[in-house]
Amino acid sequence: MKRILFFILLAFVLSACDQQEQNRNTTLIEKQEGIIGQIGQKLDGCQLLVIPSTKEEDISNKSVEELVRMAQQKDGAYYYVTTDVANDLEVGTQVKVYWNGSQNDSDPPQRTAEKIEIVMKLD
Repeated sequence: MKRILFFILLAFVLSACDQQEQNRNTTLIEKQEGIIGQIGQKLDGCQLLVIPSTKEEDISNKSVEELVRMAQQKDGAYYYVTTDVANDLEVGTQVKVYWNGSQNDSDPPQRTAEKIEIVMKLD
């Protein structure tokens, strides 16, 4: 009887460990496509304001406040990136940004970019 109980307990522990490992390996990755409306310097990198469903001409000659309002209306977000990544980007570039699904509560939300793909660069 003790052996059977031991094997049941062992099977339970091993299945729980396997489930935790699977949860760690299936990180939620989400993406957003939009145009970079602003690039700001931060202490440890840069912050991109990405605005979906927008064209370059829609953001030209806009103040920071107007760009933020536009991002709020179109479900845009701020993305933290390293300075090296930001150096390859410019305002008006259309990008796809991938992040892990977590964000800071603000409007627009603040996220950390896992990967950035350039969809269309400026001429």
